[in-house]
Amino acid sequence: MSEVVELIVPNSAEYHLRNPALNLTGDERERVVRFSGTYECEHAVFWTDNPRVMVLPVGWNEQWYADIHRELGLAPAPVVSPAMRTGLLVEDLLKDGDAQGELRGHLSGYDTVRLLIVGPTPETYLLAAMLRGWGLTVELDHLPEDDYWASLYLDSKVSALDLARQLPDIRVAQGMVVGNWVELRGALRSMTAQHGKVIARTLFGVAGDGSAVVSDTPGSVEEFLDNAARDSFFAFPILIQEFVAHADGIGCPAADILIGEDGVEDVVLCTLTVEHGYSFRSVDVGEGALPAVWGERLTRTAHELGAAAHKLGYRGWMCCDCVAGADDQLYVTEINARRSGSLHAGGLLRMWGAEKELTLSAHFMMPVADGTTYEEHIRPVFQRLWKSGVRAYPTSVRALPWPDPIIAVIAAAPTAAEAHKIVADIRQGIHELAGPPSAEHPLAAESADPVELPVASGA
Repeated sequence: MSEVVELIVPNSAEYHLRNPALNLTGDERERVVRFSGTYECEHAVFWTDNPRVMVLPVGWNEQWYADIHRELGLAPAPVVSPAMRTGLLVEDLLKDGDAQGELRGHLSGYDTVRLLIVGPTPETYLLAAMLRGWGLTVELDHLPEDDYWASLYLDSKVSALDLARQLPDIRVAQGMVVGNWVELRGALRSMTAQHGKVIARTLFGVAGDGSAVVSDTPGSVEEFLDNAARDSFFAFPILIQEFVAHADGIGCPAADILIGEDGVEDVVLCTLTVEHGYSFRSVDVGEGALPAVWGERLTRTAHELGAAAHKLGYRGWMCCDCVAGADDQLYVTEINARRSGSLHAGGLLRMWGAEKELTLSAHFMMPVADGTTYEEHIRPVFQRLWKSGVRAYPTSVRALPWPDPIIAVIAAAPTAAEAHKIVADIRQGIHELAGPPSAEHPLAAESADPVELPVASGA
């Protein structure tokens, strides 16, 4: 028998929905299940080049999957796709005996399974127990079940505030936490009068959902309150912080942090592109993603936060999001106790041994025209790039049949500017074959910009 196989389970949706304090309903829940539970799962194909078995939701494109593995020089990993009952990947696997039987067959030649996930949930520990019941040794890439509380705690926006009180070099924006509508209205009026602009965030959000910028413009507070009352992301308590003025041209620094038994093992630097001050769109990854001085500040912050999380019993990947302030200070905005959306880029850098040589630019929601297909319109664009030796890939294509279709792409180059140019050329090439997205597409404005550069985010 072979020694170790990795079982890759990108459980994004159930991770985002796991917290008992968050009760998403209606459109908000459906959006998380569809986007995080299917579309984002495909990025996990790029996590590692080790022997592995993938668990992916039904609907992945076989031609795309074969192309990606061929261009990366990898044998295609076996895929198990459980019947979609809930849209939550691990829960659906635990309810599908046929999928379990298929998975057991793929793992039968191995002694040890290393379980790689987005982040822990009660269901992932049940999955590990099932694998042990099959006689396999299971290695977790995350914290043990007894320390699960630390994942829940660190993932809350409040954890960054707590750690800033304990760690003198960690800086956060001024703010307050409110627990009801009366406090919320009063705090917003008080803080916008003091700061002009603030950002209101729930303790558990997803890619900008659960956040909003509020200003001292007449009617802004009441408009926010009206919208929040209809949005199930906005559950109390709510954190209100000063919207920090930003350093020009830096974007929003972030770091992926790997914590092992002995402490911080790896730090991957990133800078995020957002819209409206909080809504995540793209990320540049690698040492070239940030100017050196900001990279050094972020690295120090990542090691401090990682050491503090280690003391709490946390293990595995986590990420910290920050703002580069116009006052030349780095502000921590939150900790996400999971694999971030950029870790497929980090996986490619490690796969190529190019952490210091390349910067990757990952764009998560590139709008395309209705009727665009992978085989007819997207594959030819990438085939030309691959033939020329360009390292660029479509990282998710399953949203092509959706209303307002999108794809995700990633490109690698020696500099971020060169990677942005490759992404712009990909966009243009797809539009030449399939036409541009309709003017009614909610992301149509993005297709008009030849290169997307990082912009500032709220603290």
